[in-house]
Amino acid sequence: MPSWDHEDCDPAIEAEHTRLYRMMNRLEPVIIQGQSDSKIARAIQILHDRMAEHFQVEEELFITADWDSRRVMLDDHRQLLEMLARLGRLPPQDEHARKVLFHAFLEALVRHDNDVDAPLFSRRH
Repeated sequence: MPSWDHEDCDPAIEAEHTRLYRMMNRLEPVIIQGQSDSKIARAIQILHDRMAEHFQVEEELFITADWDSRRVMLDDHRQLLEMLARLGRLPPQDEHARKVLFHAFLEALVRHDNDVDAPLFSRRH
């Protein structure tokens, strides 16, 4: 499971990302291997809601960022939330599809964090 590893970032953002990754670590087994349709749906909804809240905070913090950086951030956030929405629409019995899409989401999130968040929130920036 990926983790946030950018210690040169603003401490508040550092703590926020660390909490998000910890939450994803706890939800992954339910999302991937869960047997209860309602638990799977609830875990996906919790993650979607928390990610949407997180993205809103980031977007508000960087409202003054240059437009190109901001546009990349907004596009990434929209695509990541859409991946979670697609995950929520998968049939509960399709464990393989959930696993593939959830891991694709994690890969996209890590890329976003490394390429967008870490540079924008760096204390060296």
